[in-house]
Amino acid sequence: MPVDLEDLAAGYSHRPTSAAALARARRAADSARVGPGDVAIDIGGGQGAHAAAWAERGASAVVVDPSQGMAGAAARQAGVAAVRAVGQHLPFRDDTARLVYFHLSIHYGDWRMALDEAHRVLGSDAECWVWTMGERHHRNSFLARWFPSVGDIDTARFPDPAQVVDHLRTAWTAVEIGEDVEAKEVRAGQWRAAAEARFVSTLQLLSDVEFRNGLAAFDAAYPDPDQPLHYALTFDWIRART
Repeated sequence: MPVDLEDLAAGYSHRPTSAAALARARRAADSARVGPGDVAIDIGGGQGAHAAAWAERGASAVVVDPSQGMAGAAARQAGVAAVRAVGQHLPFRDDTARLVYFHLSIHYGDWRMALDEAHRVLGSDAECWVWTMGERHHRNSFLARWFPSVGDIDTARFPDPAQVVDHLRTAWTAVEIGEDVEAKEVRAGQWRAAAEARFVSTLQLLSDVEFRNGLAAFDAAYPDPDQPLHYALTFDWIRART
């Protein structure tokens, strides 16, 4: 069953961009030395908060997203342009960008093709950054605690970070990989509302029975909507230079 990107866009109202996520976007821009006039492209950039951080430093920031809802929200960010397209077919000329960025988007479609397209549009001495998640996170995530199929679904959907690195090393230079952990704290009621809205695409891929059972189990464990939740997101980051 394919993911409904417009439903996902609606669910993003429950998924505000964290300070840690903005720090990741700025880290990539710093590493790529993105400055005024440089083109920085966020593939699957959603509502455009990362691109807006690049626009603040004078970059020509662009979100590429196939969703009308996502692209529309991104275009309302100050200084951000948005185009409806997919990472496998970027509507940019060769050698035009300083940074291409994937934040939890490399698993949508053929990831090898998307990385090859990123290489095509990047200029010399430019960078591609990929923020993704590996099997260890998928099988031990807070989401998988309530919806057990998440581990199998996301392990199959997301490329193994080591395979991404191997592919990049065939054509790129200075390929690096690392790990970053983001601590999350939210109220139980906030998380419950986000899950009900299917704020991550994997929730669309569950059976109705598992989805409802998972919500019921969460409700039983956290009857107080004001109770704080603490969990972690474990990211694998990959940096590659042309």
